[in-house]
Formats: sequence, C-alpha cells, structure tokens
Amino acid sequence: MKKLVQMTLITFTVPVLMICSILMTQEIEADPKTSSAKTHEVSNVEKAVKDVPQQQTLQDAQVKELTKEFMDTLVQPSDEKYKVKNMDSKAQLLSAFHSIAEEEMVKPFVDYYYTEEADGLYILPTETPPWFIADNQYDMVQLEDNVVKIIQSNETALHGAYTIEMKFTYDGTWKIASASIS
Repeated sequence: MKKLVQMTLITFTVPVLMICSILMTQEIEADPKTSSAKTHEVSNVEKAVKDVPQQQTLQDAQVKELTKEFMDTLVQPSDEKYKVKNMDSKAQLLSAFHSIAEEEMVKPFVDYYYTEEADGLYILPTETPPWFIADNQYDMVQLEDNVVKIIQSNETALHGAYTIEMKFTYDGTWKIASASIS
C-alpha cells in the first residue's frame, strides 16, 4: 500500500512540476505599450551603468609604477650636448606621458626641463625635482570615488625635508592628475 501511494504521488507530482516549469519559462503576452516602455527603461539603466566608470582601488604597486614611469619619462636619454636622443619636440614628449599622467600636470615639468630648438629637443642639465620615494611610507586618502590623494614626507641630502602630495584619478586607468611639493 505504501508503495502504491508513493507511486501515485510521483506520477501526479512530476507532470505538475513540468507544467509549472513550462509556464514559468514562457513569455507572457503583455500590453505592447507598457512592454516596450519597460524594455526601454531597462536598456537605459543598463547603458547608464556601462557608461559610468566603475570605482577602482588604487594599489600600492600602481602608485610606485606610475611615479617611476613619470620620472623615467621626464628624464629622457640625451647626448653630451643634452640633445634628447629619442624625441624631437615637446609634443612628442607630452604624448609619451599619455598613459601615466594628465597633460595639465605634465606640461609645467616639460616646459621647465626642456627647450625646443630648430635641430631638436634639449633637456636642462639639472637635478630632478623632489619626488615620490618608493621605499618610504605614505598616506593614501580617498577624496572621491575615483580620486585618491597620496601624501608622503621625505628628507634627502639634495632637497632637504619636503612633503609631496599627489592626486591620482581613475577614468578607465589610473593616472597622476597633480603633484605639489611643500
């Protein structure tokens, strides 16, 4: 008797579950006016989410890599007369910074350290500016969703004691947006 009840339940339950699953997966005909409006709303929301850059966390390795790349790009190889070997203009040099820093941040450095002559680009024979020191500690402050400030206090024989404050912005990739020394 017990087996008969179990078989009856299974025989009855399986078809009911199958019908329910079919009904749940079928699209229900809706009013075309409200249906397209809802579809339009969903696609606008999806588009808005895709267009907004997602917040990213600036990592220690990225800070160190970007600050190193900045200084490596700023100090171009030159000959004994300080003529830059691999670039002929400030515009070329500025474009080399494209993935590292914002142009507004880079331009004052390029204008100070480089002159453009008829025969090429020349670097000013001087020391580099006080800069981020990768081995020293620093503070990281989240200013906005995709804006981070780095603050580092340093002391060197050449520059003495100084504090560097740098802002990094994220718009698909992290870049240095500004730097100030005090």
